[in-house]
Amino acid sequence: ANLTQLLSEAQDRNKHLAEEIRELQQRLGEVQGDNKLLRMTIAKQRLGDDEVGARHFAAHEREDLVQQLEKAREQIEALRHDLQAALDELQDVKEERSFYQDKSDRLNQELNHVLGGHENRIIDVDALCMENRYLQERLKQLQEEVNLLKSSITKYKNALERRKNSKTHGRSGSSALTGVLSAKQVQELLSEDHGCSLPATPQSISDLKSLATALLETIHEKNMVIQHQRQTNKILGNRVAELEKKLRTLEIAGLWSLPGGKDTITFSDPTLPVLQRSRSPLLAFTDKPQKTEVQEQKGDRDETCAVASESLAPEGTNLNNRNQNKHFYPSLPQLPSEEEEINKLGSQIIKLTEQTAAELEEKRAGASAGEQNT
Repeated sequence: ANLTQLLSEAQDRNKHLAEEIRELQQRLGEVQGDNKLLRMTIAKQRLGDDEVGARHFAAHEREDLVQQLEKAREQIEALRHDLQAALDELQDVKEERSFYQDKSDRLNQELNHVLGGHENRIIDVDALCMENRYLQERLKQLQEEVNLLKSSITKYKNALERRKNSKTHGRSGSSALTGVLSAKQVQELLSEDHGCSLPATPQSISDLKSLATALLETIHEKNMVIQHQRQTNKILGNRVAELEKKLRTLEIAGLWSLPGGKDTITFSDPTLPVLQRSRSPLLAFTDKPQKTEVQEQKGDRDETCAVASESLAPEGTNLNNRNQNKHFYPSLPQLPSEEEEINKLGSQIIKLTEQTAAELEEKRAGASAGEQNT
């Protein structure tokens, strides 16, 4: 009886719970429908359509939109001020550029007037500065060459003094080798007739020592000449690089072209105004043929070879430098007196070298005549 009663109660409770579940499911469906309808209404209000009309916003959304609009207007105003300031600055820069261009043109014209050049072929200041740097490097190299020649002259003087002292002390029968040897003396000393049959005497040993010393000094001099030649090549390389940079600038500016495979500089075009032609850095080259740069570089190479072959000839080198400098600007004034002093010093060194060589030849001839008489 108890079990039957419990079973009936459980069945009643299940029926009651099933009714509650159905009621809750119905309410859930109604709530979901209401939510869907509410969402559609809100979406229509935000996006707007023909039935609802104009778009409506909540109060807090309107405040946010107004704040964003004010910030955007402030940013736009700040950008407008920045743009105006940039335009003003650009205008100032243009005016300053125009001022400096006019100043450069006036300076070039005044400089050309001072140097006595042609009024339609203005010398450029940048080109003059480049030429000045090149001449300073060449002058420095010439000073080093003069110092090298001075050391050579000192060596010859010392050799001459040793020779005089040896003859003064009655050693006229000693060897004629004094540290300075000619090519003929070296050939005679190392010839097959005497080279292998030199007696082992103090005299022959002294001759060989003198020969070794002379050859060592000659090698040292040749090394110095090679160093100067390398320095000359470096200077010429820098010079060529500067000229190539100038030509590249002119090519970019449209003032230099290559019609028919030949270099042509169009600075002498009468259609160009005077001020425009005054800005070109190579106007002075129009008075000379196009081969002036090639001749200049060839002259420098010849000068370098001359220095390597004859280290005792600075006068010709200086003359070549002066002739080469005239290729750049015919209206340039003479170089400062420092180069003239170097040229004078070089000529004095040449004269002293010739006198020393003449004295050595005379004494060598006298010594050979004395040996023949004996």
